[in-house]
Amino acid sequence: MTFDRNATAQSGARQEGTTALAQMHGQLHEPEDLLRTMFADVVQTAIASEFDRFMGAGRYERSEARTGWRNGYKPRTLKTRMGQIELRIPQDRSGQFSSSIFDRYQRSEKAFMLAMTEMYLQGISTRKVTKVVEELCGTSVSASEISLLTRKLDTELAAWRSRPLDGQAYPYLIIDAHYEKVRREDRVRSTAVLWVIGVSNDGFREHLGLWTGNSESLESWGAVFQDLVQRGLTGVVYAVSDEHTGLVQALTRYFPDATHQRCTVHYLGNVLSHLSSETMKRNVAAALKDAWAAPTKRAAESRITRLVDALRTKARMPSLADWIEETAHETVGFYALEHAEHHRRMKTTNSIEHDHAEVRRRTRVVRIFPNDASLIRLTTALAVERNEQWLERCYLPMNEDQRDETRMLRQTA
Repeated sequence: MTFDRNATAQSGARQEGTTALAQMHGQLHEPEDLLRTMFADVVQTAIASEFDRFMGAGRYERSEARTGWRNGYKPRTLKTRMGQIELRIPQDRSGQFSSSIFDRYQRSEKAFMLAMTEMYLQGISTRKVTKVVEELCGTSVSASEISLLTRKLDTELAAWRSRPLDGQAYPYLIIDAHYEKVRREDRVRSTAVLWVIGVSNDGFREHLGLWTGNSESLESWGAVFQDLVQRGLTGVVYAVSDEHTGLVQALTRYFPDATHQRCTVHYLGNVLSHLSSETMKRNVAAALKDAWAAPTKRAAESRITRLVDALRTKARMPSLADWIEETAHETVGFYALEHAEHHRRMKTTNSIEHDHAEVRRRTRVVRIFPNDASLIRLTTALAVERNEQWLERCYLPMNEDQRDETRMLRQTA
């Protein structure tokens, strides 16, 4: 969320937040109360900023861009992991304003709450889990409330996963997976969460869906790409991923003309796993990074050749030298892209790693998902939330031809 208000609006928002903080200060008895109040102040300021943008003018500001008039406030409660916070939501005379804070924040919170609460309902929880659920919700929840919330949220998230993609082209794909533990058939099984990010012709990132599978097999990834194609995915010319055999085979089957880039971060990890000396690890890592920083593909390949020769003759590591010689060409596909910024960002799958970290931060508490539905629910909610955040900033600069193609596709959608 951006904060581009003028000085008057900033002063008004700060005054509102400071007043709310002062009013509650006398009631504070615990550190948790102070943290919750500080968080409420931040959210209140963000809502005030959002309302200023909606109105086209700040509080007491005269502006030709103004689209309406203020009409007081209404109270609303937001449930968070720190408990309930009370907010004042500004109103406009036409009654059109609705803050996105609640949908954006509570979607992932609801999903996390459901994953935790299902453990309780299925009899596999402890007193500690019950306490965490109550703290998470800010209040106790009944089975009927959970059931209703589950149905509503699952319907919304299922619709998002099946949404059509034919409104624009996605020339770049970023593909990766991570694993979670799920209870299935009375056993705890490792389950792959399959992620695909598309970069559109106007340079914005977007999670295209969320899938699970028993492994990263040809069948699992084939089902993912088949789903994307059926939903209208077009324009793919480049894909970056790790070098799982099933994934690469599925990519070749569904996007045969796309250039495949092997993630340089994953590749570097593969190389370093063959080395035990810390000095050798530093030297080899530096040599590979130097090659991938070369201005042209030919220069990069020349630097890789020098590394291979040094490993074969000086370091006397012929097996590693042979392996790099056979596989390093898979890491220089990014030179097919025109822009240097595209080279930097599209040679790794780092764009997805943040989402993996967000999931793991939550699953450290859950540890084992009670079923597939709870896993899909949480990860989908996080993907939707990330998409909304990514709309605020362009990821890659794109040329005018690509932007024109995007506009034409949107007009005909």
